[in-house]
Amino acid sequence: MVLARHLYLRMMRKWRLLALLALAAVPGVVYWLAGFDATGQELEVLYSDVLATAGFSYSIAALILTVATLREERDEGTLPYIYMRPMTRLSLALSSMAAGAAAALTIALGGWLATVIAVALVGADLSQTVAGISLFVSAGFGYAALFVPLGYLVPRSLLVGLGYVIVVESILASVVTGIAQFSIFRIALSIYADLAPVFDMERAGNVLGPVTAGVGGGVAKLAAVMVVGIAVLTWALHRRDAL
Repeated sequence: MVLARHLYLRMMRKWRLLALLALAAVPGVVYWLAGFDATGQELEVLYSDVLATAGFSYSIAALILTVATLREERDEGTLPYIYMRPMTRLSLALSSMAAGAAAALTIALGGWLATVIAVALVGADLSQTVAGISLFVSAGFGYAALFVPLGYLVPRSLLVGLGYVIVVESILASVVTGIAQFSIFRIALSIYADLAPVFDMERAGNVLGPVTAGVGGGVAKLAAVMVVGIAVLTWALHRRDAL
């Protein structure tokens, strides 16, 4: 727990936090701007539409934050001191993953609150935002499981992560059915789609693609991703040079 807290506080620097919160808040800003031209039921449909499309901005924010979980310790030469602690590599991996997930969830909460404020400003029903937090939270866990090990294993992890988000999730997953099943954002969106009071399958559903909406299936996939992420990180901590 002490190590997880240390890694979390190291990531959550003031200006980095503010910048990433602004990036995660993009869906809220988009909804607020688009809400001026919508009324009644359109506002509820618009909410799910915006989250399913502009919500990808949160992916970038989560990437920038979570790849730094162990990368900064490694790059600055302080990781060997953590290795000197009497703890197993599994404990180190779990602490690192917990810190990365906590950081991602902090940004997720900020992004979701931005949508709540936007809904309030346009005078829409705030109850529609309750399900919205499920998208940000589930995506936060998924991206942490993916990007924390990436940050430790790959020297230019930020570029590789951007390639995943932009090329794989935004482009390839839209046209290749098999790849869509492994898209973290689409898995998170499948959970939100099952909980949302209104989800426009014709528009927002186009982003979901072949991924079936459902809380159970989405949670199971994210749990599997988390287990694999912890296993890979534990293996890497055993095999890779700390320097």
